[in-house]
Amino acid sequence: MVFEWIMHLQDNEQLYSVVQSAPIGICILDAATFKAELLNDKFMEITGKPQEAIIGKWYWDPFSEAREAYEAALNNVAQTGETFHTDEAELMLVRHGREEMIFVTFVYAAVMNTAGKVTRIAVWAIENTWQAQKRRAIIASEERLRALITASSDVIYSLSADWEVMRELDGRGFLKDTHGPITGWRTRNVHPDDMEMVNATIDEAVRKKQIFQLEHRVLRADGSPGWTFSRAVPVLDDQGDIVEWFGTASDITERKRIENALREAREQADRQKRVYEAITSGTPDLMYVWDLDYHFTYVNSALLAMWGKTWDTAVGKGLRENGYEEWHAAMHEREIDQVRATKKPVRGEVAFPHATLGKRIYDYILIPVLNERGEVEAVAGTTRDITERKLWEEKLAQASEELQAINEEMVAVNEEQAASNEELTVTNEELTAMQQRLETSNHELEASSSRLRMAIESTRLGTWDYDPRSGALYWSKECREVYGLPEDQNPTFATFSEHIHPEDHDWVQRRIQKAIDPETGGHYELSFRIVRFGDGEIRWIKVQGTVYFDQGQAIRFIGTVLDITDIKTAEEQSAKLAAIIQSSDDAIISKTFESVITSWNAAAERIFGYTAGEMIGESIYKLIPEELHYEEPQILARLRAGQRVQHFETKRRTRDGRLIDVSLTISPVKDSRGNIIGLSKIARDITEKKLDETRKSDFIGMVSHELKTPLTSLSAIIQVTNTKLKASGDSFLMNAMEKANQQVKRMTTMINGFLNISRLESGKIHIEKQSFDIGELITDMIDEASLTVGSNQIRFERCPPIEVNADRDKIGSVISNLISNAIKYSPMAAAVEITCTTRDGQVIVSVKDEGMGIKPEDLGKIFDRYYRVEAAQTRHIAGFGIGLYLSSEIIQRHGGKVWAESEPGAGSTFYFSLPLETD
Repeated sequence: MVFEWIMHLQDNEQLYSVVQSAPIGICILDAATFKAELLNDKFMEITGKPQEAIIGKWYWDPFSEAREAYEAALNNVAQTGETFHTDEAELMLVRHGREEMIFVTFVYAAVMNTAGKVTRIAVWAIENTWQAQKRRAIIASEERLRALITASSDVIYSLSADWEVMRELDGRGFLKDTHGPITGWRTRNVHPDDMEMVNATIDEAVRKKQIFQLEHRVLRADGSPGWTFSRAVPVLDDQGDIVEWFGTASDITERKRIENALREAREQADRQKRVYEAITSGTPDLMYVWDLDYHFTYVNSALLAMWGKTWDTAVGKGLRENGYEEWHAAMHEREIDQVRATKKPVRGEVAFPHATLGKRIYDYILIPVLNERGEVEAVAGTTRDITERKLWEEKLAQASEELQAINEEMVAVNEEQAASNEELTVTNEELTAMQQRLETSNHELEASSSRLRMAIESTRLGTWDYDPRSGALYWSKECREVYGLPEDQNPTFATFSEHIHPEDHDWVQRRIQKAIDPETGGHYELSFRIVRFGDGEIRWIKVQGTVYFDQGQAIRFIGTVLDITDIKTAEEQSAKLAAIIQSSDDAIISKTFESVITSWNAAAERIFGYTAGEMIGESIYKLIPEELHYEEPQILARLRAGQRVQHFETKRRTRDGRLIDVSLTISPVKDSRGNIIGLSKIARDITEKKLDETRKSDFIGMVSHELKTPLTSLSAIIQVTNTKLKASGDSFLMNAMEKANQQVKRMTTMINGFLNISRLESGKIHIEKQSFDIGELITDMIDEASLTVGSNQIRFERCPPIEVNADRDKIGSVISNLISNAIKYSPMAAAVEITCTTRDGQVIVSVKDEGMGIKPEDLGKIFDRYYRVEAAQTRHIAGFGIGLYLSSEIIQRHGGKVWAESEPGAGSTFYFSLPLETD
């Protein structure tokens, strides 16, 4: 050591020579006075003071700031001769006229004479401020990395090269084991049903030395099943062998549960909707719904056919607009008001003109449609054509009157015959004539009855005729089919009663008894269940009957029966569909092509704040901010073309004036013939999702910015080391440092990409436009890419000078990214062709490769943020899916467009356009 030599030097000339040539800072002090006698240039460089400020001065005059800390140590060296030493002492020293915090390793060493007396003290110093600061910066970087790992909600883990040993770095994983390495983790952690898939993916990642990423099921610490998305990156040594894996795992159980529940709910809703539409469109009955302002909000195909109108010309219109006469429209409006006020059904009968069949007679019932608060929000109706039934009822009544008249005439004749028996011989000829007339009348009656029976049997109604006195019961063929009664079995009232459903039996019997009571009866109309003969199937029927009395006694009971099981099933399915719509967390809204709202569920009220009564019949523009009114015509145009609008993100205004982010999915509603009859819209509130994306972007920007500082320092260290290694001749170290430098550059590029995305989305990225020749820029980017290209050929036929007004650096980064991608995804020696043309006031640049190509389902997503095409050919290619997204955003902010054309296996062509300068 230098200070050991100095301790034995007594000759001043020799001492001066040694001090001046020493590679460290040295100052010689008189041991008695502590005055500086000798110092070298290195000492002055370290202290930042000139020679005249130190030589001949008491040591603590120029270094008063260090006196308190080290004066006692210097005195001890003078008294005892023991050397004092300190490593990397942190000193606040006045250098070159200003205070500086430095790190110095220094020694106080005694210089003795031959008698062993301390005569001088040598102070020597080495400054290591830069090294100390670097070590502290590295420690700080490591602390920040640990903090980042701790702050992450994902599991951070490391794995051995063969994936057999795992260590969870933060202890928040599925196994909850931080006491040491975990073996056998696959058996404990991976769900048995996914074990084969996980093992196959791991084997492929190890074999190809590529990133492992997979979404699969797991068994959590408590034994319950869950879902995770895991991604692990291999760490390679200098020979390219895997030494370790480092990865993260996200718990996506809740997301999977929500996705599955939503998919099941949608599938169930679709099934119910198809059943509902099939029933309403296929029934011959007329079905319709009015809002409380008397407008039709729904009509089925049978009603449209009766009117001779289409959905678009009928729905949303009032009664009079759909051809109702004034008296008819006013009658239904009063009935709608009555249903709204009483919440009870209204039944009636009316004649109404049919578009093709002429005047018809209809039986109708109007029922209230209640919301979850029990309030009437609409009135639904069903109308059935009973013209044929009315006709045979009238014919039956007419035949009965004729028969009664004949019977009365026969009684009169018999009385007359008994009173004047003696006249019978005289008037035999008259009697013969009367008998002939009677026979003629009987023949006419039989013919009338036959015609009546044929009319009844030609309808789809079953008919029955019951004599309460004799118990005789007649069922028509249709009636037998409804009940399932065999042809060889005669019906009786007892068998009819036995086949009424047990739950309906008593009240049906009471209604029948009430109908045949002359005080309260006369008519019978009700719906109930029966148990069919033979197969025991339960069916719903609707029965109507009329009782005829003679002197207070029921003598005849006739009526009709109709199987209404399908109608009942449709009503139940409709109620289920309505319940699904009302229970949905998403707003489900129906509207017309005139943007008029026709339905509004509970979720819509919860999201937007308006009740159904406030919105049905209103324009959808009530929700759209004025500056976004242009969206509605564009959406309607796509829907008229039969297209479906999916996941359209925009903003809508709530009742209290707030703007919320929503995702819209809008589908055309079609009738049985495929005609578009309305629109169905699902609106989801994604305000919180948007906020989460903003927070995520801010976090990525902050982390990327924080990582740049240590990465810049690391790059500087590598460059300095590379410079010094060039003279060492150590080829291994030079090669290793060159690889390290390449990795730092890759990481810097990725971090800059994340920073640009963060700035782009926060509005902090600036476009600084200037005029330049885009052909020259393309040439510069090709020259830059050629420095790193292997055997790939880049061909560019120089175009005429084309001036554009744009940000030259950012457009250059777009061109560089497209060239880099073309090379990255192309085989060795493949050509990359670049063109530059003008058309319609635009300059269009294209980059064509001969690579693997892109599938149609991926082509529309490649410009999305963080999207990467996942395929066996691309797994070994590094990247985060930000280059094309950033390029797209830059071009769009210049008023241009970006697009791509590709065919799998035949290469891809990427284009972008920029507007040309105009005079």
